[in-house]
Formats: sequence, C-alpha cells, structure tokens
Amino acid sequence: MAMASIVSRLRRCLNTPPPWRWLVGARLWQRVGVAPLWRLPLECSQQLHWWFIRPVFGRCQRSKPRPPLPLGLRLRACWLNSYQPRELAWWWAAGIRNWEELSSKTPESLVGQLHRQRRQLWPEQCHSALELLGDKSAVLALTPPAWRPAFLKLEPHALSHTTPDWWWDSLHRDGVVLKPLQGHAGRGVVRFRWCEQGLHQQGLFRQLSEAAPIWPAALAADPEALYRHWQHTTGTREAALASPYLNHSPLLPEASPSVVVRVLTQQAEPGSSVQAALAWLEIPLTDGAVAFLGLDGEALSKPGEPFTAEQRQDLQHWQEQLKGRGRPAIQACLEAARAMHGRLPPIDQVAWDWIPAEPEPLLLEGNGGFGLLVSQLFQHLQKSSITGESRC
Repeated sequence: MAMASIVSRLRRCLNTPPPWRWLVGARLWQRVGVAPLWRLPLECSQQLHWWFIRPVFGRCQRSKPRPPLPLGLRLRACWLNSYQPRELAWWWAAGIRNWEELSSKTPESLVGQLHRQRRQLWPEQCHSALELLGDKSAVLALTPPAWRPAFLKLEPHALSHTTPDWWWDSLHRDGVVLKPLQGHAGRGVVRFRWCEQGLHQQGLFRQLSEAAPIWPAALAADPEALYRHWQHTTGTREAALASPYLNHSPLLPEASPSVVVRVLTQQAEPGSSVQAALAWLEIPLTDGAVAFLGLDGEALSKPGEPFTAEQRQDLQHWQEQLKGRGRPAIQACLEAARAMHGRLPPIDQVAWDWIPAEPEPLLLEGNGGFGLLVSQLFQHLQKSSITGESRC
C-alpha cells in the first residue's frame, strides 16, 4: 500500500511541468521563483517528461483548441511552455494573436509557484490562513451568521450524521447541494432535489456521467444515505459539505443554477487595509453556456462558437441590471468579502465565491490557491478598453 502511494505521488510529480519558462522576452530560459539546487534533477525530469512523454501518452495534450490556432503559437505555448489548449483558446478569443503578447500572461500551471513566491515574506508564508481556507466548514464557522448558509459536515469515518432541521424542507424545495469539503474548481458539486419522479440529481459545474447511479425510489434520502450515494456518484471517498441550494436575489434576472459573484481581495502587507482588487459575475446561460461579466458590464469573449441570439439577450438583461436595482446585491458581496478577509490569519490574496442573495450575500467558499486565467483576461479587457484596442 505504501509503495502504491509512493508510485502515485511520483507519477503526479512527473505529470506536473516545472516552473520554467522558455523564450519569454529576451531570455532563452528562466525559472519562476527560487529553489534549492537539489531540485534541479527533478525539474529536468519533469521538463523532459512534459516535452517527450506527455504529448504521446497524456490525454490533456490530445485536446485541441477551437477554432484551430496557428501551429507555431501552439508549439511555443503548449509544448515548449506549459499553457493548456483551453487557455490558448481563451487568449485567442481575447485578441491575443502572437507569442510576444501571450508570454506576458501567466499559465495556470505556474499559479501555485507564483502564490508561494509572493508569500515568502508573509508570516508563516500564510500557512495558517491557507489551512483554514482548505476546510470549507471551518470558513463557514468563521463567517458571521448573516452571511453564513446552513451547512452540515459529512465525514467517512463519523459514527453517524444527525439530520439538521433544514434538511427535509430544503430537499423537497430547491434541493440540497453536496460538494467536497476540500478543493475547488467545481469538482464534485451535485444538487439533489426531491420531485414527483423521485430524487433528481444535477452536476452544477460539471455534467454527471451517464453511468452515474440513480437513487432508489424506496430509500429515504437522509444525510448518511445521501452522502454514500454522492460518494458513489462522484467516485470519491472524501469528506463532503452539505448545504441548502442557494437562490440569488429576485431583483436580479433568473438563472439556473444561481449566479456566483467572485471577488478577489488583497492586502499589500499584514495589517494594511483590505481591498477588492477585482470582481465579476459567473452567469449560467441557456444550453450550458457560462458568461463572465465584469462589474463595468463588459463580458469576456467566448472561445469557439459565439453566443447565440438567446444567450446574448440574456447577457444584455444582466448588463442592464448591473446598473439598475440589482447593483446593491452585487456590491454587498464586495463589502462582505473585504470583511471576511480581515477575519482570516495573515494572507495576501483570497478569491471568494458569493451568492448575491437577499437580504445579505451568502458565502460559498474562499480559496487561497485560486487560478489567474479569468482575472488576467479581465485585466487585459480593461487595458484594451483604455487603449482603444479592438477585440476579434
């Protein structure tokens, strides 16, 4: 068992590209951050694996961005460096057409290294805050009651899980959501709701497999049973967080699932004031599309096929509400995010996900190891708007 764990860790390590960058600016090679000399053989192995093994056997490299992009740009970005094809597609949609421009943007594979490098001079390198943020139930326990939804922590080794007062009513109304206690990126988030045909299950951020098991109609959906079913459905044995499905404010346009407001908060140094550096809305549209809408009403261009007429109409409705009566519900998420950052142990930057509910916003989670793709895209969009550049 120990040997299998070691082999698994080694495989994950080799599948991770090193924090190296090639042909950026006038430099042939550079490393992001500093590291002891003993890491050099490991990182050389990672680089050789990325260049010569992963293109042949790795599933991720087989996916190609749509529309097809220039081979030279793809080779520099996705093979020589460690951009993913989907990142390249997003940057192409944003108007980035050459390596000189793209190389100034950070690939998602280097985000963790950048976060660690930036936190070197912070107390404990922000370890206490990151440990807290890694447990969604601990973050909610720290949250003031006005911003905290009801929740239940479900663990695989617990002797029993009591049924909270809100459980059955939520299950028969808007549903109950189960998601991993740790982690992010929408992995394993499932909404369960009781309807006339039985228990309906819906993957909120990723589609469930067609082979996902169906809930037996005669079985009561108490927390313990539903937790075991969630584990079987998602193929995981980890702990989960259960909470009622949260609806956004009725002053905002309808959407299913509810719209999420992401707020990036930051501090320049420990003890300084907390600022909301950036915020946007993640809006579900028809046919499974998602729009990323800035608070200025500007939306990110969509890779591949453009929005349909119906999707553009829905997006326009949201843009109008950002300037109308729905604005206070969005603004309240920024104020709450700043306050929550101040309740954490020292940390430089946090990404918060909120439901803009009434009468107060409700917190979903906070993340200290967040990705930078969407935030960089919005920064590029803002810069392009200022300089008057056009987007293709």
